[in-house]
Amino acid sequence: MEKDNLYIQVRSILDAVITYGDRAIEKFILKYDKTSINARRFLVSKQECKQSQKRIDPLLKKSLKLAARNILAFHNQERKCLKSEWFLKKGGVTTGQLSKPIEKVGIYIPGGRFPYPSTVLMTAIPAKVAGVKEVIMVTPAKNLTPGVLYAAAISGVSKIFRVGGPAAVAALAYGTDTIPKVDLIVGPGNKYVNEAKRQVFGQVGIDSLAGPSEVAIIADAAGNPEFIKSDLLAQVEHDPDAKAYLFTNCRNLLNNVNILINRVISEYKLKTHIKLVYVPSLKDAIFKINKLAPEHLEIIVKNPKNILSKIKNAGAIFIGNYSPTAIGDYWAGPSHVLPTGRTARYASGISVLTFLKRTSYINYSHYKIKNDNSYICKIADAEGLKYHKYSVKVRR
Repeated sequence: MEKDNLYIQVRSILDAVITYGDRAIEKFILKYDKTSINARRFLVSKQECKQSQKRIDPLLKKSLKLAARNILAFHNQERKCLKSEWFLKKGGVTTGQLSKPIEKVGIYIPGGRFPYPSTVLMTAIPAKVAGVKEVIMVTPAKNLTPGVLYAAAISGVSKIFRVGGPAAVAALAYGTDTIPKVDLIVGPGNKYVNEAKRQVFGQVGIDSLAGPSEVAIIADAAGNPEFIKSDLLAQVEHDPDAKAYLFTNCRNLLNNVNILINRVISEYKLKTHIKLVYVPSLKDAIFKINKLAPEHLEIIVKNPKNILSKIKNAGAIFIGNYSPTAIGDYWAGPSHVLPTGRTARYASGISVLTFLKRTSYINYSHYKIKNDNSYICKIADAEGLKYHKYSVKVRR
């Protein structure tokens, strides 16, 4: 029933934007954000961006710039490792693959409980490295902090619109007089944004349907209880539905982490989804991890290589006591937009590949199609497609 209501509510917003465009968006901003914004002010001006950059904290500015440098370096290396095109030539046949960037991408930057300048960097930079010409950013007006605007400036965002929620997704998918439609929408959001992305898929591409954030930790006696406690709590502060797990074969570690976490939960009266699980062996922990397919996985054991080689499903893996998930959220380099809700079984996080289209290349000589004619025609016969057969046969 809740899913049905969610579908109906989001569908009505999408339909309104399709029918009434900017006027509908104005009404939804007033209704949900309690702010009156005329369509002429949807676009954040260059002057506003410049003024905002004067107000940014100098250390935050330097920090974002350094983070952007790390993210750029990582995705530049990724791009170098990807072949833009390759060809296989054999006996009168050339086949291959061409790789081209998506032309126009929309990035959704959530603006719920916190502003996320890091998400701007983690979505826009790999898109620009891939060669995307135009990156359009949408985010609720309250999210336009100096940090978010500076992150957009240094990561190559083309235009910024102060529009959020399903209405923003609809605008990117279908276009309005003010907001251009795009070819792909990426970036996390709440359940309403996710549902909007699900419903517009096909009209436009999407990266994924991101669920609540999650972390799982495998640890043995080498784990530091204070570090692990901090990482579990850091994950669940994202969202009330965020999940955090510890799997350990060390009862002493489990007990110590439990004491530390309960102390914080009691002091701040937190409601969290944290599970501390004792496992007889690390082999059992590996089994549980591969079934869980977590967004983030921390491996804090004496011999991490023994564990790493057996992990099949995880969005990102962090090794050792000094590699907390927060390093990946802000600093290390790989995009922090990762598969959630067990989708790491078949999906990957945002990367340069997210923004590239691969096109097959086929070039047959007359000699080769004549030589292979009877075999191709036989398959067409088996499928009952006479003009498929004829289109090959006529070229003998």
